[in-house]
Amino acid sequence: MFLKPVPKFQDPELLAIFQEINAQWFDAFLEPPILRWNSRLRSAAGRFFPGSRKWAVEYPPAIEVASYLRTEERSLELIRDTMAHEMIHYWLWVRRKPYGHTGEFLEKMRQMGVSRYNQVPRLRPYKYLYRCPGCQKEFKTRKKLGVLACADCCKAHAGGRFDARFRLLLDPVAPPVEARER
Repeated sequence: MFLKPVPKFQDPELLAIFQEINAQWFDAFLEPPILRWNSRLRSAAGRFFPGSRKWAVEYPPAIEVASYLRTEERSLELIRDTMAHEMIHYWLWVRRKPYGHTGEFLEKMRQMGVSRYNQVPRLRPYKYLYRCPGCQKEFKTRKKLGVLACADCCKAHAGGRFDARFRLLLDPVAPPVEARER
């Protein structure tokens, strides 16, 4: 037995924006996909999930928008820009064309005046500071690294091969990176 998933609740704010952009740029051609906020998005402002076209497993396409955009100064402008960007992916998918950042995608994006990248990413702060014992170059990271060496020192002194003399060392005395940058 094959069950069709129940459509999720459509956020009225996102649906209104979708319908406005759909009428203006897509001749109201697009059926609304699942539209939802995503509180976990940080570097990307939005995402498009293509639906399934298989007969045995059917699920609808979805567009997600980063919920933190609602608290930004130009929130409506940023949300509209993100929705329009994701709608171009959706529009290409509906037309059974490649829906990545293809030439056709970029052309439609330019026509609509839409951004390609998130204008206000919320990146997590750096937590760790590694240092090369050879050149003292610092490397900020968000998570702990495995066994790595400074590429510049390895190229200069070991013919480009890993050399343990230049293994990156976690700086134990350094304060958290975000505190040092203030």
